[in-house]
Amino acid sequence: MNTRPVPLSFVFMLASVFAMSPLAIDLYLPTIPRIADDFNSPVQQLAITLSLYVFGLSLGQFIGGPLSDYWGRRRVLFIGLLVFVSSSLVLAFAQSLEVFWGARVIQALGGGFAAVVVPALIRDNTEGRATAKLFSLIGLITIFAPAVAPSLGTLIFSIAGWRAIFVALALYASVIGVITWRFLHSPSIVSPSPAQAPRESLLQRYRYVLSNGLAMRYLLAQGFSFSVMMNFLVNSSVVYIEKYQQSEAAFSILFASNIIALAAANRLNAYLLNTVSPARILMWSVSLQAAACTVLLVATPFSPPLWLVVTMVVISIGCMGGVMGNTQACCLHFFPRHSGIASALQGSAQYLIGALLSAASTLFVSEKIWPLSVSMAACALLALWALPRPSRFEQAAS
Repeated sequence: MNTRPVPLSFVFMLASVFAMSPLAIDLYLPTIPRIADDFNSPVQQLAITLSLYVFGLSLGQFIGGPLSDYWGRRRVLFIGLLVFVSSSLVLAFAQSLEVFWGARVIQALGGGFAAVVVPALIRDNTEGRATAKLFSLIGLITIFAPAVAPSLGTLIFSIAGWRAIFVALALYASVIGVITWRFLHSPSIVSPSPAQAPRESLLQRYRYVLSNGLAMRYLLAQGFSFSVMMNFLVNSSVVYIEKYQQSEAAFSILFASNIIALAAANRLNAYLLNTVSPARILMWSVSLQAAACTVLLVATPFSPPLWLVVTMVVISIGCMGGVMGNTQACCLHFFPRHSGIASALQGSAQYLIGALLSAASTLFVSEKIWPLSVSMAACALLALWALPRPSRFEQAAS
């Protein structure tokens, strides 16, 4: 397959679709206590909607990926957007916790349908380093969605209440629908060509993708490396605010340092891709992440100072800039005719592994930072263990 020139407007459109779920996850976080008050429910019963969304997002990608191979990318994307818009409006006007739970899962299903189309579209139009560079660019754009979402959600809440947040999400997805209708008008862009279209049954296609052991190792490495960041997100407030007695304002600054490191690593990754294969950059990134997490683990018994904890966390999270796009590019390289299913498995595995391992870390209580350091180190070392040697990928891809 020859790599097609991808206009910048098309890149921003894909990034806007990809940013939809980070916004849906983070935008309403500051308002969870108020929503719980309105429903006369414990805060924990509202906080669980985060897990419900991650589960629905994983399921939506698992279902939407193969459908995009069969129906075409555009149809699955618009179904996802329609479901997301409709369920966001249900959330905005929900009068009971049960309705809120159900609508949250359905919203995530729509988000999963939309999100899984993005990697498939990238693989349909690029290959090799071009695929990795496009993933990296889209990743850079979407990095800022979770960074600004809580503040934006607080602003919307202060003006119009928490229900307006879900109206805003519905409007955002509607605007994306209009934009994608404009850009995804070419059948050659939005669906596999007749020569590429898979003719096997769904079971045969899944079996084909799962049987590629090298690709599955990249899938596992991505899931474990992503779990490093998930474990930090779950434990960050406990460590920074309760353990090290930092204020909410200081916490925001410390959190933002991870976003800055992630963006810087993303740009370094894009530069290195001009001369270095994505498999080698990936090995360097995962190795550095594992080293930083190991230093944090070794320092834990000695009550490390805050600066050391922050430094090791920033390095480990920043390394994700050299992980996510490259694992996707390496894995999808093997599936030019099954990129929808491969994208579905990657997305589903990433969120499921991240959700399960980060949830497990919350079961342990310690006055030190053991839950954070142990979970991050375990996930980083598992990612390094799963990752194939770069020479194996380069031999298989040649």
